[in-house]
Amino acid sequence: MKQKENKTKRKLKLRNFFLFCFVFFLLLSIGLWIYFLPMKSILITGTKYLSDHEIIMASDIKNYPKLFHVRSKNLKSKIQDLDFVQNVKIHKNLFGRLWIEVTEEVPVFYYRTRNVLTFLSGKEIVTSELLGLPIVVNYVPDSIYTRLLKEMKDMDENVLGLISEIEYQPWKSDDVIIDDTRFFLRMNDGNEVYVNLINWEKMNNYMTIYSTLGSSKGVLQLDSSLGNGITFTPFEGVS
Repeated sequence: MKQKENKTKRKLKLRNFFLFCFVFFLLLSIGLWIYFLPMKSILITGTKYLSDHEIIMASDIKNYPKLFHVRSKNLKSKIQDLDFVQNVKIHKNLFGRLWIEVTEEVPVFYYRTRNVLTFLSGKEIVTSELLGLPIVVNYVPDSIYTRLLKEMKDMDENVLGLISEIEYQPWKSDDVIIDDTRFFLRMNDGNEVYVNLINWEKMNNYMTIYSTLGSSKGVLQLDSSLGNGITFTPFEGVS
């Protein structure tokens, strides 16, 4: 009886040993398969200003290395070094796909005084590239500059594209500053606009206002404190 029990125990141990070996080699095979999984495709989303080529070159993955040989942390760091990148998320799957999800900085104007491209986040980069954006042509005090960026965060992208130049132009009377937040805008359509920061949101109505002007070109004043009051003066009527 005791011999039989010993044989049963030996068989059980042997079976457990083979089961352990099977599971170990199975897991090892899966691990090695994953580790040497080739990168089959690269998907890049969220980009408008950066090309896929720029991101792939910055990432150093143009030769499609093994998918899991590329550390996500290092890849993210390399991409975030690009000027237009605000944030990056890296995703990988077992089909060999690398998904790079990019959140870009949003450029809003070129600040000529400092020769910098300014983003909505407040980030600035020294560049001569204008990207068809408005140009801030003169000096703006820091406190006003910060408020201008804040107001432009909610600005309609189509209206932003119509602005050619932004000039800081406080409203003065006999050398007394009445409104230190006023700006003068030159539009690509030939019109000119006066607007202050407290009324900046009125710029989002520019397309509607423009449609009512017909072929007239002139000066649009949106800096009034009288509610939605808007004044338009054709150029021929400007003294």
